[in-house]
Amino acid sequence: MFTPIIRIVLVIFSLITAAYFYSKEDFANMSMMLIAGGLIIYGYFKYGTVYAAFQQIKKANIKKAEELISKIKNPDKLTKGHKSYYYFTTGIIALEKKDFEKSHSDLTQALHMGLRTKNDKSIVLLNLANVELLRKDYNKAINILKK
Repeated sequence: MFTPIIRIVLVIFSLITAAYFYSKEDFANMSMMLIAGGLIIYGYFKYGTVYAAFQQIKKANIKKAEELISKIKNPDKLTKGHKSYYYFTTGIIALEKKDFEKSHSDLTQALHMGLRTKNDKSIVLLNLANVELLRKDYNKAINILKK
């Protein structure tokens, strides 16, 4: 949900606040701030910037979505739900760049991993049909549309 810069600022803030509480010998609040900083770091590696990139896709801001999704270096470490939206986002970006093979592959992976809503599944299927139309494979496009 947060961009990496916001996460860094939050972690630095929690460390500074933890140091302040340590100087006041308030170890309970110091511990809470260290835990908060740790959770922010954990969230970065477990959830990445997928949600922010997906929101940019919804706003049709492909360039910003690509910038955000490229910050994820290890998509295999994402949770299953976030991994499916990672592939959804990269598939849409690849389609915009006219890289139909990557788009088809990523959108298919997103579909098989499981998306949260029926609307998202429908959007993926529609984009898969669009890829098949652009590849001039009309029978596959019709079969996908029937789903």
